[in-house]
Amino acid sequence: MNTIKSAIHGNDIVKVLKIRSFLFLMISEFFTQLAFNMQHFVLIFIIYELTGSNTAVSGIILSFTIPAIFFSLISGVYVDRWNKKIVMLVTNFIRGALVLPFLILNLHLGLIYFFTFLIAVATQFFLPAEAAIIPLLIPKKLLTAANAVFALGIYTTILLGYILSGPTLLLLGKTNTVLILAALFFAGTFFVSLIKLNAKDKSETHGVKIASSISYEIREIFSFLRRARKVMHALVVLTVSQAIIFMFAVLGPGYMAKILDVEVESLSWILLAPAALGMAVGGIILGSFGSKFKQKFLSTLGFALSAVVFILLPLGNRVSSAGFILGINEDLPHILNVNILHIVVVLAFIAGFANSLIFIPSNATLQIETNERMRGRIYGFLNALIGAVSFIPVIVAGGIADLVGVGAVLMGLGILLAFLSVAFFFFE
Repeated sequence: MNTIKSAIHGNDIVKVLKIRSFLFLMISEFFTQLAFNMQHFVLIFIIYELTGSNTAVSGIILSFTIPAIFFSLISGVYVDRWNKKIVMLVTNFIRGALVLPFLILNLHLGLIYFFTFLIAVATQFFLPAEAAIIPLLIPKKLLTAANAVFALGIYTTILLGYILSGPTLLLLGKTNTVLILAALFFAGTFFVSLIKLNAKDKSETHGVKIASSISYEIREIFSFLRRARKVMHALVVLTVSQAIIFMFAVLGPGYMAKILDVEVESLSWILLAPAALGMAVGGIILGSFGSKFKQKFLSTLGFALSAVVFILLPLGNRVSSAGFILGINEDLPHILNVNILHIVVVLAFIAGFANSLIFIPSNATLQIETNERMRGRIYGFLNALIGAVSFIPVIVAGGIADLVGVGAVLMGLGILLAFLSVAFFFFE
């Protein structure tokens, strides 16, 4: 019994959760990310049902990626100057308030894009503040575990958000769903208010005028990145990973309708929930053993696994896979009757696990290899990179899918990821 207690006490995940301010951050993250994930997929469902177009779905994805291109670098500069707790409080409250216009009946598609855009602008300040505040609450030696818990929180809310978004919209209707989203954002704001910082988070203008200081501090990022190869590698793999996720979000509804031939709302439990569960399992494993492996090895493995999944997903057509499924069932006990949906669920789980191999160690690298004075700018630069790199692929993915089919685009993504996994392994 003493051995068991000692093992539990020595677990880094348990240690970080005993830090009260970090625990409040995680509770806030739970409510905020649940609202964030439900919001986007509720809107994706609504828009796809209204238009039946992958291109129209691209519009909602672009509505929350375009602001990253124009605001992330500047937001990162100000996050480094401002109190990060206050930034999180204000921007989270604003996001909750900006959800409320979706209560308007028959809101025009253009206005849905517009309010989503405004929410995304506030998010550009929230995200770098949230990521940069973690090292202010956690000892350096526990940052990998803290990021695993942080990622586990994200993935858990992804799991719940993706599962709940379709059913909530169907059962409760648009009005009640929007009210729930706003309430979740406001609950997250409350728990942010309970956080106490261990280090002073004060602005530093260095006696320079604001305009010239912003210019100097942005140039300082590029100067730093030329020297910090580990940070640059982490930024690149996180950017590519997020771009792929955005592209799949565009293709997801079409994949369900055209390849699997099931209801679009089934996206929640067939693809998104298993992927989120895979991410959560990855978070638990990396929280315990992640520090034993190099970030480059884990990210390369993550891209390789993702490549396999994307190449296999288009084979999920019920007709083309019929012979394969019959062959599997002949070798299994009769009580284990497998169909193509079961295989797709497993592939989605693997995809989520693969993404955890990229997200968790790369974020830990960013936090360990940067100091507090620059951390907000680095995360702002990351968000800008994601927005810039995702912009054209998201548009192209939806348009090409409408022309040549979702399966062809997914297969192409899988081949691209296979090449990238090799390239990232040799990237120095």
